[in-house]
Amino acid sequence: MVSSDIEEAIAKANENFSRGFVQNDASITASGFADDAVIFPPDAGMIQGKSAIEAFWRSVMASGVKEVSLNTVELLEGGDYVQERGTGALKVQQPGGSSGSQNIKYVVVWKRTPGGWRNMWDIWNNSP
Repeated sequence: MVSSDIEEAIAKANENFSRGFVQNDASITASGFADDAVIFPPDAGMIQGKSAIEAFWRSVMASGVKEVSLNTVELLEGGDYVQERGTGALKVQQPGGSSGSQNIKYVVVWKRTPGGWRNMWDIWNNSP
């Protein structure tokens, strides 16, 4: 179990991540990542570094993902790291008007930094 301070910090970071999608602003979405973060998108290579991660989220937004909701299922603390397991949903609005959603499952490793908790490793894939 993690402290309520850590739980609140990660919840706030996840809310900020989602807010970036609603505002179509990849800089907001990427702001919770560590400078040396790595993401592991489905069916793609690893993407490393905050600026490359921001560019990735910008392309995801341009592809039609308009909203992301995240639901933390479990947090485990280990010193300067916290592991998060969760589920989520993406809302997609395709050019031309069709819309849909995609459920996901994810694991994030958070790292304690002088600026607070930052997403260090992020992996996700589709969920039925």
